[in-house]
Amino acid sequence: MKKTGTLILVVLFLLSGCNSPSGNQESEAASTPISVQIQPTIPPEPTIENTPTEIPPTEKPPDPTETAVPEIVHVMWPGSPLGNINQTVHDQVDDKTAPQKQAFGGDDFKNGKYERPFDTDMNYMPFADLVTIQLNRADPLWIYVTFKVNGPLTDEKAQNLHFLVEIDKDLDSRGDILVVSGLPKSTEWSTDSVMVLSNPDINVGGTLVVRPDPNLTEGRGYYEELFNNGKGDDPDLAMSRLSETDPSIVLVAFKNTLTGGEKGKFIWLPWTDIGMLDWSLFDFNDHFTFEQAGYPVKDDMKNYPLKAIWGVDNTCRIPSGFTPNGTMPGLCPNYDPPPSKGRSGGPNCHWTCWGTVAMVCGCK
Repeated sequence: MKKTGTLILVVLFLLSGCNSPSGNQESEAASTPISVQIQPTIPPEPTIENTPTEIPPTEKPPDPTETAVPEIVHVMWPGSPLGNINQTVHDQVDDKTAPQKQAFGGDDFKNGKYERPFDTDMNYMPFADLVTIQLNRADPLWIYVTFKVNGPLTDEKAQNLHFLVEIDKDLDSRGDILVVSGLPKSTEWSTDSVMVLSNPDINVGGTLVVRPDPNLTEGRGYYEELFNNGKGDDPDLAMSRLSETDPSIVLVAFKNTLTGGEKGKFIWLPWTDIGMLDWSLFDFNDHFTFEQAGYPVKDDMKNYPLKAIWGVDNTCRIPSGFTPNGTMPGLCPNYDPPPSKGRSGGPNCHWTCWGTVAMVCGCK
């Protein structure tokens, strides 16, 4: 008990010494309580690594709904021209004068008659030079037009050649319908590259039919598609093919619904065309002046050579199913002379030929 009391006294003495004032600055500073503010420790934000996250595969979204294109189904096909050839047009050819870089003649700009199977450098294109054209309408449904040119159609330069049949079905000397065929690829009938165009503005020929207008027209010729490669109200309206026997012949067939039926009356005009492929420019002599068009014969050096109008050959206009009365501009001249002696085409056909610039033969 005595030891315990002594220990207590020692402790009290020591405590009282700690609280005694002192002149020592360091002791005073040391004895001053220090306020320590403890900041909470904030752990560092976790580092996000740009590691690609594997996305589970998903199903491919379905393709947008596509409108199904109806398949073109052909139900009627042309055959071969029946019986006697109703009309044959003989056109002049230019191979004799081609080395001189000019046409033989027969180019008549003012009447829309072109003899221009040349390019603008006056290089001759025999595959575009018409020799004969035959129209056969003996079939009750189909009209056949057979084009024969002066060179094989296997020439690579002929690949862009077109064959045209212009039709005036109301006999007003204005074209109404243009049947167009590119160069067929085979001897089988096909609608490939075949079109039928119309002139809904009824302005082919301008203000002066056939002849050049006093002022160039801004109207459009053939531009409305009635048929294109089987597309149209009638998928079988027109077709074409190569000849099976002659590499210089193309056949074009179209239904006579375009010309007023089996007994229809119309005027037709055949063309080859490799240079003037914008058919909204019909008639060409209403869209270009003679000076702009050029001329294929050197007897007029002021306008020679060909310029804007090139690579076309046509004939005069031929009536079919009727005998024209009076004067219809652009028709083959001397249409109705006394019948010439010629071959018989059968019991109901007397073969007759007429014309000067282009010889026309047919059953009378």
